[in-house]
Amino acid sequence: MNFKILFFTLISLQTLLPYEVLSQINFNREANIIVLKTNGDTLKNPWAGGFNSVQFSEIDLNLDGIKDLFVFDRTGNRISTFINAGTPNQVTYKHDPTFTSLFPEGLHDWVLLRDYNCDGKMDIFTYSSGGMAAYRNTSTTQLSFVLDTSLIYSNFIPNYVNLYISPSDIPAIDDIDGDGDLDILTFSILGARVEYHKNLSMEKYGTCDSLDFELSNSCWGYFTEKFSTNGVTLYDTCSSNVPNPQKNGSNKKHSGSTLFTLDVDANNSKELVLGDISFNNFTMLTNSDVSPNLNKSSITAQDSLFPKNNNNSIAVDIDVFPAGFYLDVNNDNIKDLIAAPNCNSGCKNSTNVLYYNNNNATNQPDFNLTTNAFLQDGMIEVGEGAIPIFFDYNADGLMDIIVGNYGIYDPSLSSSFYISSLWLYENMGTVNSPYYQLITNDYLNISTMNLDIAGSMPTLGVHPTFGDLDNDNDLDMILGDYNGKIHYFKNSGGAGNPAIFTLSSPNFLGIDVGNDAAPLLHDLDKDGLIDLIIGKRTGTFSYYRNIGTASSPSFTFVTDSLGKAITKRTVDFNGKSNPVIIDSAGTTILFSGSKNGYLYKFGNIDGNLTGNFSVDSTYLNIWEGESSNIAVADITNDGNLDMLIGNYSGGVAFYKGNSIPPPIGIDEKIIINEFSIYPNPTNGLITINFGNNKLKNASIQVIDLLGKTLLNQKITAQKTTLNLTNYAKGIYLVKFSNEIGSKVYKVVKE
Repeated sequence: MNFKILFFTLISLQTLLPYEVLSQINFNREANIIVLKTNGDTLKNPWAGGFNSVQFSEIDLNLDGIKDLFVFDRTGNRISTFINAGTPNQVTYKHDPTFTSLFPEGLHDWVLLRDYNCDGKMDIFTYSSGGMAAYRNTSTTQLSFVLDTSLIYSNFIPNYVNLYISPSDIPAIDDIDGDGDLDILTFSILGARVEYHKNLSMEKYGTCDSLDFELSNSCWGYFTEKFSTNGVTLYDTCSSNVPNPQKNGSNKKHSGSTLFTLDVDANNSKELVLGDISFNNFTMLTNSDVSPNLNKSSITAQDSLFPKNNNNSIAVDIDVFPAGFYLDVNNDNIKDLIAAPNCNSGCKNSTNVLYYNNNNATNQPDFNLTTNAFLQDGMIEVGEGAIPIFFDYNADGLMDIIVGNYGIYDPSLSSSFYISSLWLYENMGTVNSPYYQLITNDYLNISTMNLDIAGSMPTLGVHPTFGDLDNDNDLDMILGDYNGKIHYFKNSGGAGNPAIFTLSSPNFLGIDVGNDAAPLLHDLDKDGLIDLIIGKRTGTFSYYRNIGTASSPSFTFVTDSLGKAITKRTVDFNGKSNPVIIDSAGTTILFSGSKNGYLYKFGNIDGNLTGNFSVDSTYLNIWEGESSNIAVADITNDGNLDMLIGNYSGGVAFYKGNSIPPPIGIDEKIIINEFSIYPNPTNGLITINFGNNKLKNASIQVIDLLGKTLLNQKITAQKTTLNLTNYAKGIYLVKFSNEIGSKVYKVVKE
């Protein structure tokens, strides 16, 4: 057997048998693995995680005086942060996820960053209980926030009532009257008119550091939004205006709009731009208020082609429910326009973020459409629901990446409106230094196969797994889908050759797990035959044991609730489990992503397939967005498993495996001197010489790769011997601790 076939066989065995972990199971998010487009161009932020319905704000994340970028995706309530290099006249954002954890937990629906207390630091406005909350930016040496109020109130004359904002809307938060504090424009809860909530901070206190609002006008601009179109009726009399703002004069309830403001004609009054839930365009309303205090707003014209007429551009076209954001993204001190969809699902989810560069002035813009995939064109972006898996498709001994998806939204498709496919990224690097290039976004032409037999159309939510089902030394494919079905593709390529897949059995064995089938081929009971474990929408795992032979598998149903394991919390509507199984020093571990986005680790599996597995429901506190899907493999040949995490935003995050797991709580300070362990590797006995380390309150621990302490004994002598004879082969941590610190070494048991 030549080296290529031998190496491929080893890779195949790695897929067929449990992963043998050669290092600790711990991961750090990194972005240094290069990914190329099909044309060879390098993706700038490949692992940023994708965009669906995103909202943009400026903020200085690293406190260097340069405004960086905060992006909030309402599909999954996911935060992305980008550091701005600040190069003049260039878009120079670099994804840096380390800042996401510094924002308050639980932000949802919409988030806008504005400086409401004029201290030069961006504060947070976000949806909360039929209104909005505010967090004050308290950063000094590091980004930090404190809750100012969980619900902002406004004086509705004579009563203070929570300032209502729909969770589906986005309000305009801007200085409408030019007095230096932030006011709010939002649609009334009852009708199609915009309320103006004036901030009285300057009038009452002479400063802009308060959130003291009064409903100043219940029909700002004197217009009414039409319900048959996204236009407006001008010159509404608004007979029920202040002082009786609760009465609106319209019994039609507002259904959903986005608002943002800007000055397009340099007259100091703010124009209002509307995006409607049922339409694809913006409508800009011209404000002709030229009064000294800007308190006589009057909308006198509307433009449904905005920003086409300002000046040399084209109209926004985002299929449905556009939202606009006005901020400087190219470091020329002039605000630009970003437009993106504002829906939770059923709308454009790729090439859907429009960037209009402003070539003139913030208060008299000249917009030019620059790209319809702002920042997206630098990411792995597969629409909705990224499902990554490692697979050496060309048998060159390097792990490639295949990314399935729920689908890319296409309104021209009258049946499902989504196209689901497999995206193939080939590993073009080396065993130690991988880098990837997109080969095709429709590997095997899955998007054209009518795998949805009942609907006689292509399926969605494709989730592949690989294993040798016919004992011919190449890896076959089982493909799960959103209908809960699985499909068998036979590989006829042969050992050491690129895979050649042919659909052998759609709706394989008639298996149906309900919805969102996430299959895994794995010898769970360790009898030498590949079994079938399937994750599903309920969050549990179905187990089909192989009672056939290596070349002729026969799967028999065992349970639809393996180990009573579940990835659904009591507050979740579903769980969406997707299994990955590895072995760590002889111990089987089941990992899974989930609908809620957290990673799950299940243990107590070996010899307990009919019992209850143990669970860690927030493994390493990793969270990359809802509908997480994970894949693991050692792609850098350093003995550590690396991890990919796909999310509902259609992107993938890369986590590098490292050598020290955080659960052990190691404090690696130089006050702990080096000590020696020998022999290492060992067949059983090891000797430890603690050298010059103090032994007051000293102890030694042996810890497995899961962080489980296997031995813990006090140390009273400078040299001791430990017996590891009865331990399984693998890598263990030996941790020495005394009253001033601790230090850890790795020991290999052969």
